Amino acid sequence: MIAVPLPVHAPDLLPDLTDLTDVTDCLDLTDCPDLGDRTDSTGPASPGAAEHWAVEHRPDALGPARRAARASLDSWGVGPAAVEAVVLVVSELVTNAVRHALPPVALRLRHDRPRRRLWVEVTDGGPAAEGCGAVLPPDEHGRGLLLVASVALTHGARPQHGGSVVRWACLAAD
Repeated sequence: MIAVPLPVHAPDLLPDLTDLTDVTDCLDLTDCPDLGDRTDSTGPASPGAAEHWAVEHRPDALGPARRAARASLDSWGVGPAAVEAVVLVVSELVTNAVRHALPPVALRLRHDRPRRRLWVEVTDGGPAAEGCGAVLPPDEHGRGLLLVASVALTHGARPQHGGSVVRWACLAAD
């Protein structure tokens, strides 16, 4: 077994987004419906939380990325169903970045508590030339974005300057 360290925090690999409004400004908010403001038993909802990590451009980096995402979601108090949905999205988007895109790869999670939304973003270095992506073991493939679509309120991709691409999904936080 190969030991792979947890992804490291890597704000320099991600687009300069200082708060969730920077992300949502890129989108038509009707695509990701407002789930309403809410106060729960722990008190008023805080504006949000965010984490980001560099992800090694290797097939065995997926496990550490999932574990890091799960740990952040758990620390934010996200419910189990939403955690499982986000981990599925992380799995699919990171796998696609490692399989089909160039490095660097970065993962960002955001929790918009007032709107009860979770955002997953995976930034990669842009499309790899045919045959240049990391080689993954043979398995079923071609269904990843269908899985993302089945659990996300909305999802998409946006190109960045320099050829990198951000693939994102917005999910209900509860």
